[in-house]
Amino acid sequence: MKKIVLPLLILAVSIAVVVYLVKTRPEKKTIAVKEHTWTVTTQTVVPTTISPSLSLYGRVESPRTSTLRSPTFSLNGNGEVVELAVLEGQIVKAKQILLRLDDRDSQLNLQQREADVADIEAQLESEALQHQNNIASVGHEETLLKLVQKSVDRATELEKRKLGSASAADETQQAIERQHLNLNARRTQIKTYDAKIKQLQARLQRAVALRDAAKLELERMQIKSPFSGTVAKVEVAVGDRVRSGDALLTLYDNAALEVRAQIPLRYQAIVLNSLAKKQSLSAEVIIAEHPVRLRLTRIAGQINKDSGGIDGLFTVEKGQELLRLGQLLNLTVNLPDATEIIALPFEAVYGTNRIYKLQDDRMQGVSVERIGEKIGVAGESHILVRSVELKPGDKIITTQLPNAMDGLKVQVLSH
Repeated sequence: MKKIVLPLLILAVSIAVVVYLVKTRPEKKTIAVKEHTWTVTTQTVVPTTISPSLSLYGRVESPRTSTLRSPTFSLNGNGEVVELAVLEGQIVKAKQILLRLDDRDSQLNLQQREADVADIEAQLESEALQHQNNIASVGHEETLLKLVQKSVDRATELEKRKLGSASAADETQQAIERQHLNLNARRTQIKTYDAKIKQLQARLQRAVALRDAAKLELERMQIKSPFSGTVAKVEVAVGDRVRSGDALLTLYDNAALEVRAQIPLRYQAIVLNSLAKKQSLSAEVIIAEHPVRLRLTRIAGQINKDSGGIDGLFTVEKGQELLRLGQLLNLTVNLPDATEIIALPFEAVYGTNRIYKLQDDRMQGVSVERIGEKIGVAGESHILVRSVELKPGDKIITTQLPNAMDGLKVQVLSH
């Protein structure tokens, strides 16, 4: 009995102890979780009419950029640079000599071509004199033919009378044949004169063309500037041998400088509408504390692959002397006046087109249209937005929160 009763007794006591401990345990207090409130600053919505600006990055380029190359060498396959009159960055004038190539072969070629022209001109003069002589001589040849014919008649008559020899008659007959040949030769030369002259004139025309080509080749040994501008790059030095078509130097026209800047897609409609309405869009950039004035004149004809916008081309109206080809610039473009605009600090904008307004002490997201930017009186930057969801008097949260979301509880910082 002890073996049975004792374990049951111990089990009953243990159960009683557990029940007692459960009933006498302290009550667990519920911890109330308090929602965190973020402190922010706000700005009251006051729509206004304002002239926005747009900040763009552009590069200086010129449609009048020329790469001067070595001419075609007719005698040798290459030429030698004997003089380099300019250096990179130097400003030159139109028709100024920039570089000289060895022209001795070209001079000899020109002398030969001039000699060919002189030879053919002399042949033309000789033919003209010969033609005049033939015209003057043909009458004499006809008179001589008549005289010889009379001699033949007399010799024939004497032979019939047995008063002359047959050999004398034959000699006179040979004389008349020779005279016929001379007369025919004169007449043939007169008839063929025009053909000979045309042939010589064609040869003269070809010789003159070759002479002019040689003269042009000689002139091309002096590389001249096609327009006034700045030397951008020099490819050769004195003593270098260059082949036909090799690049020698590059220059650009300072007066034709323009700036290519990419206009983001969100501003593309504003810019295109302004150009369509003939509204001039001006721009400005400061270089070495000096302003450079520009004006948007046209839009690029194509959009590059993977591009985030369309290229605008700005003509330089003032300050060309401060620019260099390939120079990077930060442009400020002045856009047309816009209405119902709200100027906000950049901290108020999330992403590209989202802001938050204060609604019952919580953040409420609003999608906006970005119109441009504006520099304040104190030099601070503002982003200009517009939205039909914003009403005058609304409070816009201007503090950038890393965990911003709809419904986040905030409180306005008191001043």
